[in-house]
Amino acid sequence: MASNIPNRSLFCHDNLEILQGINSSSIDLIYLDPPFNKKKTFTASMGSDAEGAIFRDIFREGDLKEGFLDAIKEDHPKMHSFLESQRNRKGKSYNFCYLTYMAIRLMEMDRILKSTGSIYLHCDPTMSHYLKILMDMIFGEENFRNEIIWCYAGGGISKRDFPKKHDVILRYGKSMDYTFNVDDVRVPYESDQREAQFSVRSRAPGFIYKPHPKGKVVEDWWRNLPRPYGGDHVGYPTQKPLKLLERIIKVSSHVGDLVLDPFCGCATTCVAAEKLGRQWIGIDVSVKTYELLKQRLAKEIERRDNAESGILFWEAKINYQTDRPPKRTDRREKT
Repeated sequence: MASNIPNRSLFCHDNLEILQGINSSSIDLIYLDPPFNKKKTFTASMGSDAEGAIFRDIFREGDLKEGFLDAIKEDHPKMHSFLESQRNRKGKSYNFCYLTYMAIRLMEMDRILKSTGSIYLHCDPTMSHYLKILMDMIFGEENFRNEIIWCYAGGGISKRDFPKKHDVILRYGKSMDYTFNVDDVRVPYESDQREAQFSVRSRAPGFIYKPHPKGKVVEDWWRNLPRPYGGDHVGYPTQKPLKLLERIIKVSSHVGDLVLDPFCGCATTCVAAEKLGRQWIGIDVSVKTYELLKQRLAKEIERRDNAESGILFWEAKINYQTDRPPKRTDRREKT
């Protein structure tokens, strides 16, 4: 199905209403980095490019709109039962609120994703095990592809626990016909890995070991993708590395495909998609996202063009929407 949203669209709006207005089976790749249910409010660093950006990672029953549970019960009765079980857990009602908030949105993402599409849900151990259950129910347990572990360093340490230095990314295909360009994201061999592979494989009779010219296949634990720092950090509290999004976009989409980030924050996904020749849609409730997107696109595209051709500016227009959600064109409106 053709998209009813123009390329380079950024919506400053509740993402549920935007998702409900997107045509079914029109998105090639979804990456989402939603709130983690940390039960606190995040603010951008003072004096940074993102100063003024704020988002609340606190969920209460009053935040749930009337009809959410009815809609879930109608389409996914088993998931409704699961959510109700969380609602009745003593002292854990915030988990019920968060999971209901996520479930109604993930249902829409399932609807709009193409049969060849993939979805990557970025979370952390706070809720990853609960979100895995939701994803299995919505996208199908058989379509679960990977639990990717993104490892990083830096920051403080704890005297009572092992330092928490990883996030979880749950990867699902919409079907078994998903896009997967594994050769586009190979990484250089490390000398010890090459020697170990050669030592083991060379014992097989008649085996001749030949390293792949593009490097080794990426496993499901990702390191050497450090968190943004210095000039690459805009001050947004949960900013993710550009190279992390570039890897996801390269492996799970083709040039010209449509990428959606419904919690786009400081717009890293949009910038990565633009650099890689993909179309993109971003959604966020903060008006600060638009300013950050313009700044980052100008900087990143200028950096690329300066290296390649000497062009020092980026002039493409962003379709910025703040008022009303889009209207679907894949069905007749009820009269």
